[in-house]
Amino acid sequence: MNINEPQFDLNLIEEVTASTVLLVMNDSNNNPISMGSGFFVQPNTIATNHHVIEGAAHGTVNLVGMPKKYTIDSVFAIDKDNDLALLKVSTSSDIKSLTLINDSETVRRGEGVFVVGNPKGLEGTLSVGIISNLHPLGDNKRLQMTAPISPGSSGGPVLNRNGEVIGVAVGSNQALGAQNLNFAIPSNYLKKLLNQSKSATPLLEQEQSISAETYYVWGNVKFKQGDYVGAIADYDKAIQLKPDYAEAYNNRGLAKHEFGEHAAALVDFDEAIQLKPRLSVAYNNRALAKSALGDLHAAIADYDEAIQLNANDAVVYKNRGVAKGELGEHAAALADYDKAIQLKPDYAEAYDSRGYMKNKLGEHEAALADYDKAIQLKPDFAEAYNNRGFVKYELKDYFAALADYDKAIQLKPDFPNSYNNRGLVKIDLNEHVAALTDYNIAIQLKPDYADAYFNRGVSYLKLGLLQNTIQDFLIALRFATQTGDTELKTAIEQFLSGLI
Repeated sequence: MNINEPQFDLNLIEEVTASTVLLVMNDSNNNPISMGSGFFVQPNTIATNHHVIEGAAHGTVNLVGMPKKYTIDSVFAIDKDNDLALLKVSTSSDIKSLTLINDSETVRRGEGVFVVGNPKGLEGTLSVGIISNLHPLGDNKRLQMTAPISPGSSGGPVLNRNGEVIGVAVGSNQALGAQNLNFAIPSNYLKKLLNQSKSATPLLEQEQSISAETYYVWGNVKFKQGDYVGAIADYDKAIQLKPDYAEAYNNRGLAKHEFGEHAAALVDFDEAIQLKPRLSVAYNNRALAKSALGDLHAAIADYDEAIQLNANDAVVYKNRGVAKGELGEHAAALADYDKAIQLKPDYAEAYDSRGYMKNKLGEHEAALADYDKAIQLKPDFAEAYNNRGFVKYELKDYFAALADYDKAIQLKPDFPNSYNNRGLVKIDLNEHVAALTDYNIAIQLKPDYADAYFNRGVSYLKLGLLQNTIQDFLIALRFATQTGDTELKTAIEQFLSGLI
């Protein structure tokens, strides 16, 4: 067996899927507040994460892929420390319950596992991997695995190749910005909860307050869905309830950074570091904000500190490589990308970044090899297709470049760079009207895109539309000046001097 690609019995996977459910939880006004996964462990009894149901007054479940919804009757038992809950529902008695492994303490590193859940509402999604580590969490334990978990997968079953439940998938309660880690709650905690004799209480009678930790997890879910405004609102509530919550400050800062509020993000990262000086991921994230504000030397200092605190985080090496590349420290950037790949051989983004640097150094074939690897590891990696297309364009392999740009746009239709770059190929193929169409879309998607205005001006020039050319060149010059793009600014000025 290839340890990195465990194989599982397809009939077994179907049986597990038939016992897995999608949960949708609502507040007292019947507004949805969370969504997650669960599975049958006894007749009419579903296991899930506590954070999925916390604060809910009503809820429904449906078997994955089935339209019929069942109302959650009551809460049978809760273990807040281990983020577990048992729910009672009235369903048909022929739904098979999943079998828990006799003792989850016997689980070992390297074992193949699979997870069934509903990431982002995609019902019955399967992910596979291995157990990569066993972690203590205070007095409790967690299983770390390579099987990916996304928002909506929380509460789903994690099983070994015999179809025995070894754990319950849990949304990672970690500071965002580090390597993506996936965890499961060992099934021994679930067995203990099942053996507790407690009377069931209606969901509405459960405590309606929501903890800081749950707001934090909800914020993480919204962040991963790209809802940065919603994530910030949840982190605000987590911090209000727990003012010394360093991880919440860190994650709120990252959400603000992604939303373009880099200065405000720095304030949150500073607070996270003050509260928890050894929180390495906060240094990494503060560096990202500093880079966005153009302070690359200060960013590298933060990356250095993050690496000193955690020398095994591939993400930090990759990010530091990007900063060094922007400063022209190409050899040092390549060394960081190499280190990131050494630490995480399946790190598609590191291959992509290294490919970009190799192409910049004129190593086109080596760059193509890195982009090929990035795409092999992550077939939906639009940026890698775009970057590979640019190398092929520079090598004058125009039709191969077009194919890569087409694929990038198919994967990410709102990606302005790919439209701009595809326009470059069309100019060289003398398809100037088609090139204009691509530049128009690029500018529509990114109204301050100086390169697209400049390239569109070139297309107008080729078509003999001098007034349109000058107008686009002047707009491009203004944006290039604002962003400090001296190379583009010089090129535009040279073109204009020959036209005016």
